[in-house]
Amino acid sequence: MGPGWWRKVRALSVNDRQAAAMATVSGAVLVALIVVWLTVSTRTALLNQQLDELDAKHARLTDEINRTWMEIGETTSLRAMEDRARRLGFQPAERIEYLVIAPEGTPAVTATHSTRVRRE
Repeated sequence: MGPGWWRKVRALSVNDRQAAAMATVSGAVLVALIVVWLTVSTRTALLNQQLDELDAKHARLTDEINRTWMEIGETTSLRAMEDRARRLGFQPAERIEYLVIAPEGTPAVTATHSTRVRRE
């Protein structure tokens, strides 16, 4: 493109100049659309990757929560708690005493109740 390109453009007819201008504008719009499309595609791919990572993390956390609930269930089961209590030296009560306090300063009375635990 030497200095004579402007003279060549002025020498063209109006229709030729309009066609050249339309081609230039169309090319610029096409390039802009391609850039936008590539930007959107790249962003979509990145967001898809993040979503996959979050899905995997969600699955891991759900598994961990389920394992924790299972451990809590096993630890607080009646049999496990009774076994731990026996290892610590506790045993079922043979007799339970209740302290009954009457209102207005009446003397306290204790009542006893024997317990028999049936083992099956």
